[in-house]
Order: sequence, then structure tokens, then C-alpha cells
Amino acid sequence: MKRILLLLLLITLSACAAHYTSSAPEKAELYKTWWRVEEIDGTRAVFMPGQKSDVHIILYPSRRLVGSGGCNQINASFTRSARAIRFGAVSSTKMVCFPAVMSRERTFIDSFHKVETFTIDGLKLRMYDHNGRAVLQFIAVDRH
Repeated sequence: MKRILLLLLLITLSACAAHYTSSAPEKAELYKTWWRVEEIDGTRAVFMPGQKSDVHIILYPSRRLVGSGGCNQINASFTRSARAIRFGAVSSTKMVCFPAVMSRERTFIDSFHKVETFTIDGLKLRMYDHNGRAVLQFIAVDRH
């Protein structure tokens, strides 16, 4: 009897899984996408104790960047042509968080000064320096 119930449960779960379709896009758009950081200068970016929000950016067609460094809100202007992108000075609010969060936020903000090009591959946004080294890596996150 237990085998029959287990078999029925597996069949039911399989039938449900067969009808599931993802609503996630196959390729994210540069603009108006919530880009959560995954790596900063080759170091994995994980949520840290004392961090207030995801480290993320949103780029707008008006050539404005807004986001969060994990503690402070950030914003900047940028220029873009084809795959080239350059950021102006990044400004932020002046909240104080745990030292480790503040240190990573400073590294994150400083990384924008190194960026010269970018690529989007599926849901990944990568930003590179003048040597082609990945400086920042983001993943598109559905915030709806």
C-alpha cells in the first residue's frame, strides 16, 4: 500500500513539474533591470551581517545609475556607446554600518571608476576594465 501511495505521489509531482514554465527572460535588458552584484573584483559578494539591503544597481536610459552599496544608497551618471560604458563620480548617502559592510561598499563604489566595457550574457551583466578583466558581475533579479 505504501508503495502505491508513493508511486501516486511521484506521478502527481511529475505531472505538476511538466507544466511549469519560467517567466524569467532568457536575456536581461541593460536598462530598468535590478542588477544584484555577485562579484566585486573577483570576490564573491554575499549578504553580510549588518548589511541593510542587496548590493545592486539599476541603470536608466536617462544615463543615471541608482542602487545600494549594502548600507548606503548610491547614484551616478554614465555614458554609453555600443559595449562601452563609463561612470561619473558615484555619490552616496552617509549612513554608518559595520566596518566590513562599509569596506565592501567602498570597494564596490571604487570599482565603477575602473569600468570601461560591459557584456550581457543571459541574466548576467559583467563590467570590465581596460585590460578586459571582470571588475563587477551582476545577476538580473525579478523584483516584481
